[in-house]
Amino acid sequence: MKKLEGIMPAVITPFGKDGKFDPAAMRRIVSHQLAAGVDGLYVCGGTGEGLLMTREERQEALETVLDEVNGRAVVIAHVGAFQVPETMLLARHASQAGADAIAALPPAYFYQPDDVTLLRYYTAIAGESEVPVLIYNIPQRTGITMTEDLFERFLRVDNIVGMKDSSGDIVSLGRFMTQGEDVVIFTGYDSVLLSGLLAGACGGIGASYNIMPQLFVRLWDAFQAKDMDVAASTQLRIIEIVRAILAEDLLGSIKQTLSWMGLECGEPRTPNRSLTQDETGGLRKSLEAVGFFEQM
Repeated sequence: MKKLEGIMPAVITPFGKDGKFDPAAMRRIVSHQLAAGVDGLYVCGGTGEGLLMTREERQEALETVLDEVNGRAVVIAHVGAFQVPETMLLARHASQAGADAIAALPPAYFYQPDDVTLLRYYTAIAGESEVPVLIYNIPQRTGITMTEDLFERFLRVDNIVGMKDSSGDIVSLGRFMTQGEDVVIFTGYDSVLLSGLLAGACGGIGASYNIMPQLFVRLWDAFQAKDMDVAASTQLRIIEIVRAILAEDLLGSIKQTLSWMGLECGEPRTPNRSLTQDETGGLRKSLEAVGFFEQM
């Protein structure tokens, strides 16, 4: 099993002019990330619009990434879906296709599952998977907040090794890390990556990694080398750029920025959308104001 740690972009999913998944563009995006030195890729998560793709598209996207990566980095497949049986099919496919781990959102889109339901759900996923499983904690999207007690119960399940924590709650992250030496927790909140690492996280998975993977790799390398001055200054630089892209719609901003970088990836899939002309102009000004294009 490959070690689950380091910098892993929540890779964007490109769509062509016909609105269909574009494998050639995906290969270019993956190649760009690998050239920057990332440790892995997180496929078909929220940033990758996996919940808006068909099962067949998600399988093709994962297979494309795995083929392009060709063992050079870790690949984590997000398999959460609106229909629980589809999650199970995706979990089985991902583990058999060669993913190094899988992750899944809880089944919370209208109904609010309780702890018993969540335990059954993730236990079922673990049973379908031949590779390690990560819980996905993002309460601002699901309305479900991970507790220390529930996380401890998850860790008793064979094959569940940890969590992708996008809550941004560093105090809770630190407490989760006390539940075992081998617990795997990735922080999914880009602006506090360094704080998450200091709290014990094994790495980061994030959306803005798509447009500035080299900065996140620099932060990780500095942290590993215990060069806190470089790590802190790099985190501040990341925050500047994140603030610029958050001035407009996040997903639309990332796809537009990638286009300016020569990595055309099409429009977001509805109900997501591209930026308006005014928003595009505003994004360009915001990125130019922080010198984003000078580093490219």
